[in-house]
Amino acid sequence: MKTLLSAAFLSLFSLASTAAQAEPVALTLKLVDEAGKPLAGLGVRVAIGSEAEISAPGAGQQLATDAGGVIRMQTDATVDRRSVSSTSVFTRHPAEHLVVGIELDLIGRRALYRVRLDQTKAGTVGQINAFLAGAGGRFDQPLAFHADTRSWSLPDDPAGLRLTGIGAELKAHSMEGSAAAGRTIALTIAKQSFTRR
Repeated sequence: MKTLLSAAFLSLFSLASTAAQAEPVALTLKLVDEAGKPLAGLGVRVAIGSEAEISAPGAGQQLATDAGGVIRMQTDATVDRRSVSSTSVFTRHPAEHLVVGIELDLIGRRALYRVRLDQTKAGTVGQINAFLAGAGGRFDQPLAFHADTRSWSLPDDPAGLRLTGIGAELKAHSMEGSAAAGRTIALTIAKQSFTRR
């Protein structure tokens, strides 16, 4: 019985270790303006991994877009396994989850845009959110959303300037591959301009 329990524990430990191993990731990131024009020569910090990993102020690499507004990056990153809901709250599907962080200017402040990607059998689900740096320097302060005007404000100035968006829009996203073959990620992000409300 003791041997059986030890074997079961070892088996569970092995599974957990396998799930936590870093995998090769190749990212192609295209940055454009609202009209779709490439943003060439733009300095950007890019980090790939978990939300905790990418939120550190020095995480990732400092890169610049080429003439076509494109950045290419290769790294190793931890891919989490989880289940996500589809159109029904009662149905969940297995997914492989990864977060890409892109640090950009937001009305004179540095903001980290977290792109959360879930690779499922049906395709890739993507979501983008913006965070400013907190007191410790980590990008963990989300923009404040105001439902009455459908606008956002800076987390440290909720009564101040209202923004009509978060500063960037996820236009296209895909994540393909496997733990054995590595992951390929393609993102297109449009940097927004603002009007007052």
